[in-house]
Amino acid sequence: MRHQEQFSDHPFFARLATDPPFERLAPFPVCLTFFVMTFQDILRLCDERATEPGYKSMVHRHRLEDAGHDRWFLGDLAALGLEPPAAAELFGERHRAARNASLALLSEALRARHDACRLTLLLTLESAGHVFFERVARYLARIGERRRLRYFSQTHLDVEKAHDVFEEDTDARIEAIALDQETRTEALQLIDRCYRELTGMFDAIEAQIAAGAARPALAPSRPRSAREAARGAAQGAALRVVRTPGPRAVRTPGPRPFARRAPRGDGGSPG
Repeated sequence: MRHQEQFSDHPFFARLATDPPFERLAPFPVCLTFFVMTFQDILRLCDERATEPGYKSMVHRHRLEDAGHDRWFLGDLAALGLEPPAAAELFGERHRAARNASLALLSEALRARHDACRLTLLLTLESAGHVFFERVARYLARIGERRRLRYFSQTHLDVEKAHDVFEEDTDARIEAIALDQETRTEALQLIDRCYRELTGMFDAIEAQIAAGAARPALAPSRPRSAREAARGAAQGAALRVVRTPGPRAVRTPGPRPFARRAPRGDGGSPG
């Protein structure tokens, strides 16, 4: 809970609380693309590598419940009029922090030595997701966002809270798990690393948003009135140069650069 509370105090969420225009949050949400896509592989790898039946069932269920959320994300980008980044952009500087965090979290699924740590990884990401989706959904509701969204909606948050791991019997099973000291230490260190990576990613997102917000917005162009348009046309006509045709130059024959040889027998040199 300590990590979750600290994460909820992140400056990005503090910014959302001020209800800025959605356009002033760029590059959010496009900058989350790499993370959202990689998250599906994190789920898959945890599921494929879990072997102990008790953990396997919970990890597999978690994967099924979060399957397809990447398509929700892409659908929301389209609904918001945003293009998903092309490969060159996705692997460029602006998405570097998301790649760093995503790959670090992916490595946790690969190097975990116990299924308890794989389950811990998924539950940690779930706890951070609750903070994110709750804050974003409330922000969009406050600014009156009317476009049909799924990934960034209250519906997604409701789906997350309805996951099997929050059912009473599953929660009791998790609470009853007894870990040896080595595995417990490994799991706690994993939680620290996960929140450190997530915080670093949102640090970079917030820095990019702040840099964009510091640039003055361009004032919208004001349409000209009919009188202003007529005045501009008159001024343009007064300044227009009228070209009159001048005398055409008369070309006179000059010496040719090369004299063609005269045919033999017409008085020319025999050469």
